[in-house]
Amino acid sequence: MTKDNGSVGEKRTLTDQEIPSHINMVMESIRSFSNDGRYSIEEIERVLLIALDDGQINDDEKRVLASVLEKAKSTPLNDEVKAYIASIEKLYF
Repeated sequence: MTKDNGSVGEKRTLTDQEIPSHINMVMESIRSFSNDGRYSIEEIERVLLIALDDGQINDDEKRVLASVLEKAKSTPLNDEVKAYIASIEKLYF
């Protein structure tokens, strides 16, 4: 991702710290889902940990997390993943 730094024709690459966390969550979710069209506990946890990096979940992060969990629930899941999703929903929604 690039960002115009104000100079004509000059752009620089954003670092992971400059990309909003909810965008990082989306990118991680896409990476995870594109592997096999499903989410594992570890993949969902990686998305959640991005949101929790600063110790709280803001509205944008909640929106993305809810979307990821809904997408995950629309795929075949084992009982462990279902229980994990339910616990996240109980804690954060």
